[in-house]
Amino acid sequence: MATIRKRNNKYQVQVRIRGKRTSATFHTLDLARRWARSKEVEFEKNIKVGMQYRPKTLLEILDKYKEVIIPHKKSASSETYIINSFMKNKWVASPLNMLSTAQIAEYRDKRLLSVKPSTITREFGIIKHALQVAKLEWDWDVPFDLFAGIRLPQIHQSAVRRINDHDLKTLLEEASKHSNIYLKPIILIALNTAMRRGEILSIKWSDIDLKRNLINIDNTKTGYARSIKINYNVRVIFENLDIVDDKIFPISINSLRLCYQRLCNKLNIKIRFHDFRHEAISRLFQQNLSIPHIASISGHRTVSQLFRYAHYKGSI
Repeated sequence: MATIRKRNNKYQVQVRIRGKRTSATFHTLDLARRWARSKEVEFEKNIKVGMQYRPKTLLEILDKYKEVIIPHKKSASSETYIINSFMKNKWVASPLNMLSTAQIAEYRDKRLLSVKPSTITREFGIIKHALQVAKLEWDWDVPFDLFAGIRLPQIHQSAVRRINDHDLKTLLEEASKHSNIYLKPIILIALNTAMRRGEILSIKWSDIDLKRNLINIDNTKTGYARSIKINYNVRVIFENLDIVDDKIFPISINSLRLCYQRLCNKLNIKIRFHDFRHEAISRLFQQNLSIPHIASISGHRTVSQLFRYAHYKGSI
């Protein structure tokens, strides 16, 4: 596998295949690519036939990836869902030597008729990572270049949507009557803390420090632990919840997702659960808090991402 980096107007190339390494520097990108490809071919010819395992189908690669790699990811549940859906395509079970970039590009174009560009980009990202792991970690002979050359749709960053006050009031009123007693408290915590759905469902009673009014979050999307100052409304929620489990909310992500979606469908309200995080961060900006303070609450690692929320509306 070749890596090309531009430094001081020159192109540094490193080729690594099965423990063999070599590198060189060129003045043009074209020369760098040609040299990299020639070295890849040279290394591949020197590999003895039969030493690498060659999987029969893409399905075989994804099946092992789902079993070995995905369970250790923080986004395991969502990635399992994505990969299971992808594996249902008939062409995924075709012999690897029969697959072509034209087939994959055709699949991409048909898929874009029904899903957003971000969906297909994330889907292909998972598949390419599976191929990369198979090639570099399992030492399998896989056609990594099949997906590497596929052009992905451009993603345009949309403005953060603010939640309509009337819709929010209606949603909270109905959530208070819902059979799932945790639904309304979870929504309110999301609105008051900017925590993600998975973070809320993972917090335990031992993570709550009511003396200092803090929630200590270890299981975060970014892998960086953080502490969030809780306000009076969140404190009241915690004080009124019964302790029935080590977890504060002993329900699964899927259970929450389903009951929330059904309630929104019933009310004909289009508020995604993640919109509560967006709304909470936008409200923090309206309180004129400093950027570092807001970032410490939201968990954003870059200012550019955080500034997407820096706009106002008349009432909250």
